[in-house]
Amino acid sequence: MHHQIDVTVPAAATDEVLGELEDHDGVLALTLQRGGSLKPAGDVLSLHVLNRSIDSVLSTVDRAREHGPVTVATVRTESVVATGAQEAIEDDADESPWEEFERTLRHHGRMSVNYLVLMALGGAIAVAGLLSPPVPQALALAASAIIAPAFEPVAKLGLALIRTDLYRIRRALVSVLVGYAILAAAGGVAFLVLRALGLAKPGVLASSEGVHMVMDPTAADWLVGAGGALAGLVIITSFREAVLAGALIALALVPAAGLVGVGLAAGDLEVALGGLKRAAADIGLVVVLGGAVVLVKDRLQHHGRRPLA
Repeated sequence: MHHQIDVTVPAAATDEVLGELEDHDGVLALTLQRGGSLKPAGDVLSLHVLNRSIDSVLSTVDRAREHGPVTVATVRTESVVATGAQEAIEDDADESPWEEFERTLRHHGRMSVNYLVLMALGGAIAVAGLLSPPVPQALALAASAIIAPAFEPVAKLGLALIRTDLYRIRRALVSVLVGYAILAAAGGVAFLVLRALGLAKPGVLASSEGVHMVMDPTAADWLVGAGGALAGLVIITSFREAVLAGALIALALVPAAGLVGVGLAAGDLEVALGGLKRAAADIGLVVVLGGAVVLVKDRLQHHGRRPLA
């Protein structure tokens, strides 16, 4: 996985930018169209870049903003063939630039109808699973963790805190609070429906292994959750979103929030508080441990470069 970067720069900055990029070992190909952009007005550069060089290339582009507006679009490319550079391509890094993993978290963790619907469905499925026998319970809990976008807004909050960006912190908090409220409410409604159908019989919560796992976690459960929190940010920042499901399942974010709704619907404050405590603890794991992953990568991989936006 490598990158194509399309850049529009003010004409006054073009020669300076070209001078740096033409000699850059990480730039495999460079195309220039003078006057090619109408909005914003300027020249268009198209580059094929090694992942390990993205930060330095974007730093060069960033300096062009002193001359006027700049636009940057990054595209992941599955393969690149460049004569004389195949060894560098084979040994390229697998790190995602700030701009891309931030956008991934913003997209999946932003307030929208789809986000709220998926949170509600995840909460309902989790509660149905908690009230089921062990095998369907495990399947339902895994499905709910994948369906509900409960991880992304929390990770987005951790990232916003690292950047100390009040605007992004506020948006992330709203997504977390509203999304988890919807998740809990859907869990409560699902419990009431199942109870009305005679499927949530008295004592079923007390006998559920899933409920005990959420409310009374062992040291092993905490280790699994911590591993999921760490893995989630490693996955998102390294082009491995296809395996993110494992990290989501390792955390108890969705069933814990669902239990808050169940406890309130059933009038059982012990269950509601137990779910709230576990949800808060797992949120803390994602914010702290996930944030630590980003901080380490910021120092070792991105060398402190701030994202363009």
